[in-house]
Amino acid sequence: MAMRPPMPMPALSRRARIILGVVAVLVVVLSILGTLTTEYVDYLWFAETGYTSVFWTELSTRVVLFLVVGVATGLAVVGNLILAYRLRPAFRPMSLEQQNLERYRVAIEPRRKLLLIAIGIVMAVFAGFTAQGSWQTWLLWRNGTEFGITDPQFGMDVSFFAFDYPFYRLVLGFLFAIVLFSLAGAAAVHYVFGGIRLQSKGDRFSSGARMHLSVLLGVFVLLKAFAYYLDRFGLVFSDRNGITTGASYTDVTALLPAKTILMFVAAICAIAFFVNIFFRNFALPALALVLLIVSSLAIGGAYPAIVQQFIVKPNADVKEAPYIERNILATRAAYGIDEV
Repeated sequence: MAMRPPMPMPALSRRARIILGVVAVLVVVLSILGTLTTEYVDYLWFAETGYTSVFWTELSTRVVLFLVVGVATGLAVVGNLILAYRLRPAFRPMSLEQQNLERYRVAIEPRRKLLLIAIGIVMAVFAGFTAQGSWQTWLLWRNGTEFGITDPQFGMDVSFFAFDYPFYRLVLGFLFAIVLFSLAGAAAVHYVFGGIRLQSKGDRFSSGARMHLSVLLGVFVLLKAFAYYLDRFGLVFSDRNGITTGASYTDVTALLPAKTILMFVAAICAIAFFVNIFFRNFALPALALVLLIVSSLAIGGAYPAIVQQFIVKPNADVKEAPYIERNILATRAAYGIDEV
């Protein structure tokens, strides 16, 4: 059965393109003017107080973060889009789905490079603006020093939780975002250019699409394993017992080992995705992903709730006493009255 020639995509009129261009330029110019005005007012305040060095340190840090994170994000996302395009199948089975997609392929092809540049710029600006707002987290990590006080739970200097932990969380969040945007963009390209065939009776994924998406999903789950690792240290900020801030009985005896187990389960799930590049479907990683979800609900959710409800609550004074004592000692040390 022959396929009908694709219907052309409607093109914008010259007047519409001019209007859109003018609006885009106005938005950019007004945004830049607003930013420059704010920065100039801040500079005048710092100059009046004699701390212009602080202003320039903040501004230079924000600019560097904007450029580094923005460029890295844009290149990563666009790189995955280009890879997905290059992995497109040379031949696509004839189907109604592919016939409907052909019009989009015809419309995209002559504008492909322009679209890639536009997507890269948008992603870079979005990520850069987000990153520059975290300049304090970067400077605290870059210039952090040890406090000389050891955390009673993990045996680490408490400066880790003030300087290192927030920075690692920040980096992890950006890596998650980069992988998610790359995954969504790559999946869209694979679908439009025939690498993913949802209505196909045979293989729904071409070998290139399967390998590419398997690697991206594997990286995402591997990041999740690292997130579970960091979650362990985040327990020191818990307020589960409702009295003090810090790791409680349930956090230490139930949630801490649960996070460790989930970390290894996520790592195994990531390996399953990486190994999937040698298989023809997603059966193996799907099973591993189900295991991770079930483990997260059972070990990471239900088990700590059961411990809190049936072990801690009936005897909270005894169970929480050592952890409340930790909080009291830390508070006294913070106010310098631990020797009183």
